[in-house]
Amino acid sequence: MTTKTIPAYLEDERQKDRDTQLRIQEEAARIQLLHHGHHRTAKQPKLELPSPVVAPAKAKKTAAAAPKKPRIVRKTAIKARKMA
Repeated sequence: MTTKTIPAYLEDERQKDRDTQLRIQEEAARIQLLHHGHHRTAKQPKLELPSPVVAPAKAKKTAAAAPKKPRIVRKTAIKARKMA
């Protein structure tokens, strides 16, 4: 190890600081280039969809045409649908 005078030592430290600062700036510029695609972009406007066509209502069956199931059968059918 060589002995340096105080002014020479301080000059070396200043030079190291400048080199470090330059290296940090170069690294920051390199990293910024890598992250160019990670910013959020504006959302594309959604296309206006035409209004849906309403299907005509089905005709209801008359009471004579659709006899009712007994109550117990209806309950089990409802339970079966809920379980599925």
